[in-house]
Amino acid sequence: MSNDMQTIGSNPVGLKGRFAGIIMNLIHTNQYKKIIQRHIIDKIDTTNHLSILDVGCGGGKVISLFFSMLEKSKIYGIDHSVDMVNLSSRVNKAGISDGTVNIVHGNVNKLPYSDDFFDIITAFDTINFWNDFDNSIIEIKRVLKQNGIFLIANGYPKEGTKWWNFVKFKNDNEYRAVLSNHGFKKINIMIEKDTIIILTNK
Repeated sequence: MSNDMQTIGSNPVGLKGRFAGIIMNLIHTNQYKKIIQRHIIDKIDTTNHLSILDVGCGGGKVISLFFSMLEKSKIYGIDHSVDMVNLSSRVNKAGISDGTVNIVHGNVNKLPYSDDFFDIITAFDTINFWNDFDNSIIEIKRVLKQNGIFLIANGYPKEGTKWWNFVKFKNDNEYRAVLSNHGFKKINIMIEKDTIIILTNK
């Protein structure tokens, strides 16, 4: 991954950042929809009123997918880039208008939500950019309900590639260790093509 792309991904602001957000929405729509359907929707009672948070919501595609797939749920998003919050808010204008969607500017290592608030928290292709992973995981666990679902979907490139050098965790054992050390349980890890998908519970 080029230094320029790493910079844009870690702090997507301005014209380049907004363009990157739009491109990521287009590239990942089908993949994210399949992940949400297979690993969340198919495994929960969709008649329940759920509270869902997408951390590092970027261009807002994950939020819009949850909005269309879980009509009875309240969907939240947070991103540390004001430009991404604005883009995500435009993408999710309908959900915001009817009160179903709430998107705020903030940081994952200091989440502005009360304890045990969310049924589901997701992190799609964002953890590589967290500057304080341990405190971020502590915060996610704090705001997640007991037995709530935490889903991570992240790039899982082959060793020796420039992408492998960039990712924060190099293999499934490293993911399992850090989540286990923070008290998460039932850690299920799947690798689909070049993506690692992790489902775990508080």
